[in-house]
Amino acid sequence: MTESGDFRVRSRTALAIQHHPAETLGDNFASALRRWGWSVETVRAFGADGEPASFEPPEVGEFGLTISLGGPMSANDPDPALAREMEFLAESAKSGARVLGICLGAQLLSRALGGEVAPSGGYQFGMRKLWITESGAEDAAFSRIDVPLVPTMHGERFTAPPGAVRLAEGFVLRRDGTFSRIDMAFRYRNAYGLQFEPQLTVAELARWNVEFASDYALLGAAFEPPGEEARRHMREFSKMASVHEAQMAAFLEQLLVASG
Repeated sequence: MTESGDFRVRSRTALAIQHHPAETLGDNFASALRRWGWSVETVRAFGADGEPASFEPPEVGEFGLTISLGGPMSANDPDPALAREMEFLAESAKSGARVLGICLGAQLLSRALGGEVAPSGGYQFGMRKLWITESGAEDAAFSRIDVPLVPTMHGERFTAPPGAVRLAEGFVLRRDGTFSRIDMAFRYRNAYGLQFEPQLTVAELARWNVEFASDYALLGAAFEPPGEEARRHMREFSKMASVHEAQMAAFLEQLLVASG
């Protein structure tokens, strides 16, 4: 935590916690925040050149919004930096502060609040169906999302933690050919956890298709060869990217309004 003498509330500044160089806040979210008069401060919670990751959390409530982004590590890893981040996310969520966990960030948020994170038995990298619950359709912020497909990239899944509202579900095609039902979104007070990528744009997916090209092989034999899956993902996402970006920006804006 910062020293008490240095603490100052930055109510219109978003803190983005980054766990991988290629997994960024995204131009859609960053430009939307700037459009609404917000600034963004990014903290890199990953090591460089083999160095261990580090994370020094700010004071709870110092930032108007905390966004914990995706990354290749597991929320179950015995990593001191992740442990400190989970403690910060839990304290923030329980205080009623605005928090958005995306992919790994959502798993960290879930586990921090008493949920479970475990391998899904498969891997998702591509557009997947989002099954919105009745609570999700009525939620002030999440109801802004009604696209049928959302971009995903994950091999683990979370459970909605105790006291949270389940907003969306989905299905994972496991490597043994069976399907598994998983939670895809939850809300705990003013904190949201999403097992999909609301910040993604076509330009960023193009980078992911290079940076994470080998991840397509993790999908398993039930899918097409990695190169074909990558091209399919780009085709599908490109067709609906403008709608996706508009709805995800509307979700973000409503998160700021509804809880602010």
